[in-house]
Amino acid sequence: MLPGRQTGARGLVAVAARYLAAGLVVLPLSLGLHLALVHAGLDVHLARALSFVAGTALVSVLHRRWTFRSAGARGAAWWMALLSATTFAVVVLTHGLALAALPSVVGGGWVVPAAWVVSQGLGTTVSFAVLRGAVLR
Repeated sequence: MLPGRQTGARGLVAVAARYLAAGLVVLPLSLGLHLALVHAGLDVHLARALSFVAGTALVSVLHRRWTFRSAGARGAAWWMALLSATTFAVVVLTHGLALAALPSVVGGGWVVPAAWVVSQGLGTTVSFAVLRGAVLR
């Protein structure tokens, strides 16, 4: 275990708080990039994929050293690649479904950002559960 790393329920709360804080730093950057790309005329699905990659790259750096205080482990790169691919699939599929379902729930101007939030929320939940439980223990 690394210095300063907590275990048990208290440790889980601390990790979850750091995870949330890191996400809140990256969130406006990723959403802003997504909306800027859509506004510039890029396909909404491609814009979502690019904003996911950019956000994941940035938040990965924050999570590795600050959120989970991980020095790394053998094989962690493979787990991270698998996690990123899985999360990417969850995010892109959820985004497409949300784009189809949300027009009946929210106003036209809010569909794209709302779909981003829905897909990001589910992707973040999957990512946290896997990172905490399997990759960066």
